[in-house]
Amino acid sequence: MKFFQAEAVVLKSRPHKEADRIITFFSREYGKLRAVSYGSARPTSRKRGAVQPFCRSRFYLVRGQEVHRIDQVELLERFPAIEQDLALFGVAAYLAELVDAFTGEEAPNPKLYDIFLRSLRLLGKAGAALLTRAFELRLLILTGFGPELGVCTLCRQTLPPGERIAFSPQTGGVLCPSCKGEGPTIEVGPGTLKALRHLAAGPFEQVLTVKVAPVIERELYAILAETVAFHLGYRPQALSFLDRLGS
Repeated sequence: MKFFQAEAVVLKSRPHKEADRIITFFSREYGKLRAVSYGSARPTSRKRGAVQPFCRSRFYLVRGQEVHRIDQVELLERFPAIEQDLALFGVAAYLAELVDAFTGEEAPNPKLYDIFLRSLRLLGKAGAALLTRAFELRLLILTGFGPELGVCTLCRQTLPPGERIAFSPQTGGVLCPSCKGEGPTIEVGPGTLKALRHLAAGPFEQVLTVKVAPVIERELYAILAETVAFHLGYRPQALSFLDRLGS
C-alpha cells in the first residue's frame, strides 16, 4: 500500500453505501482528490467532523487506482461564520463548486488553493459580493480562462478611454466600438472596467477594501457570472441558490 498525506479543504461529500462517504477535497500539494471515508456517516465517527464541507484538514491517505482511501484525518481549521450564516454558506458552496468544476483531479494549482483558503477566511469580514467577484476573476485567470481587459479581443485595438464598452464572454474579453456588434455582449461603464482590472491585480486582501457603486456591482456580476457559465456550459447550482437568497 502507498501512503501519502495532504492538507486540503473539503469541497463536497456524497453518500457511499450505508455508513461511508466519498469526499472531494482540494489540496495545495496534489490539487483535487477524491477518497472514500469509511464509517464517517456514523454519528460516532471520529472522522465525521473533519470531512465536512469547507473544513481544512490534514488527510492521511492510502492511494487507490481511481478513488483513494482516508486512513486518518485531522481537523485543522473550521469557519464558524460560514456555518452560522446561510448566505455565507451559499457563497462558500459557490466558491467550492467553481474550484471543483474548473480543476482536474491531481492537477496542483497552489495559487488557486491559497486564494480559495483566503476567501473562506475572509467571508464574514469582507463584503461577500465583491469577494465573490474577485474570486471568480482570479479563478478564471489561474485556470487559463482570464478575460482580456486591455485591448479589443477581435481587432487588438486600444479601447477609447472614458466610454462605455462591450464585454463578450464568447470572445473572451472587451470589444471596441467597431467590433461590439459581433455577437451577444454585455455593455458596461468605464468604472466597471477599472474595477475589473483592479480585482485582477494586486494583493487579494487589498482589492477587497475598495468601495464600488451598486451599478458597478451589478455589472461585475453580469460579466463574471456569464463568463463562468459560458466556460462551464451551465449555470452553477450554488449561484442560482444565491440568486434566490438575493445575495
